[in-house]
Amino acid sequence: MERQNFTTIKGNKPFSDFNNTRRDFIKMCSAATLGGVSSLLLPQTSEAKDPLELLKARTSQSTFDDIYWRFVQLQFMLKPGLIYMNTGTEGSIPRFVLSRMSDSFKEFTENPWDALTESDILGPIMKETRTKAAEFLGANLEEILFTHNTTEGMSFTANGLVLQEGDEVLTTLHEHSGGFCCWEILRERRNVTLTQIELPTPAENKDEIIAAFENAITPQTKVMSFCHINFTTGLRMPVKELCQLAQDHGIISVVDGAHAIGMVNLDFHDLGCDFYACSPHKWLCAPPGTGVLYIREGVLDKLWPTVTEASPFPNNINVFQGRGQQCTPAFACINDVINFQNAIGKDKIENRILALSTYLKEKIKENWGEASLFSPTDEELSSGLVSLNPFDDPFDKEKIRITGTLRDEYDIVTRIVTFRDKHSDAQNKRAIRVSTHIFNNYSEIDKLISAIKTII
Repeated sequence: MERQNFTTIKGNKPFSDFNNTRRDFIKMCSAATLGGVSSLLLPQTSEAKDPLELLKARTSQSTFDDIYWRFVQLQFMLKPGLIYMNTGTEGSIPRFVLSRMSDSFKEFTENPWDALTESDILGPIMKETRTKAAEFLGANLEEILFTHNTTEGMSFTANGLVLQEGDEVLTTLHEHSGGFCCWEILRERRNVTLTQIELPTPAENKDEIIAAFENAITPQTKVMSFCHINFTTGLRMPVKELCQLAQDHGIISVVDGAHAIGMVNLDFHDLGCDFYACSPHKWLCAPPGTGVLYIREGVLDKLWPTVTEASPFPNNINVFQGRGQQCTPAFACINDVINFQNAIGKDKIENRILALSTYLKEKIKENWGEASLFSPTDEELSSGLVSLNPFDDPFDKEKIRITGTLRDEYDIVTRIVTFRDKHSDAQNKRAIRVSTHIFNNYSEIDKLISAIKTII
């Protein structure tokens, strides 16, 4: 399949306007020739008032996608020659955002007291940054809590809810330990029932997923907890429908959204979830140790604070946000990565990620057959995470370790994931998980496929 065929995904322009394409190409090559690669980079803070204007201009003018996305790729500081396909674990910070973080640290250092007491960005409540995040995520300021990662957000939720012996938490076999162990603790500590639903691999449609949850609900079910995008196979769950199902049964919905922020266009109010924990340091490419927990207005009174400096406990989000000193200069950069994504366009980013993902899936099926692909092909269920096992035995522990060879000999970074499809499985399936983000391209996917074939 030719990669041009993927222009059917909305937002990707076909390569039809040759004259404009040629002009764009010449302009970019001329810039690189005259000023070197640095001329294609967004200016640092000291060099321009608004370093995103250049990116916005190229977003509106570009007609040749490969050139445009190469321009985007150059904004990241990944090691030359490295093919980084593990954003699902950790993202890479854009170079101008790193510069902004340095400026924030400098401002904090010059007068720490003023930073703590006067700044809506560097103070402990971080009101300005939380407001920006709320607008980006389709929420209100009073619903946004900054955490350090998804695991912390999920733990705050599980430990803060009042669940008693016999109450049931409904979840799946594909949960990440960071969103599952918090419920396991409640099982051991309060004798809460923990039920894991089997999910199809790969899933073919959202109805079978919704039905699996609906059939598992009991009168004791108090919480439905599930991933937005499964870290195992990249399955994008039908979150809106599942949250509606939970609401119809008077059940609290808790979403592990570690991979969604920065990958898909999120609107928490539209999704209808009660709690949503996510990690901007992955696909949004914020600094490490930055997380967001959404708490829907109206459910805050159901949650006890796990860590707080406030007593007695007024019913507002600041009780949860005030948890002692945090690395506010890092959180300040959430403003900048949001501006970065807005300059490109959230829909354009999602479409690019899905186009690369679709191309990778076609290459996997072409080389090793459909059975080697564990990720869904339905666009509604797809994401930027793709899992594959090119070997005959998906349970083989040794062969799948070719991820080490990919890293050491080809400078291609992926990761191994393990999971069970059914309770009856004696052992876990194993897969290579590949992330396709905006700093990746079709050529890198071709190199990955070629490297795997060579190693095999």
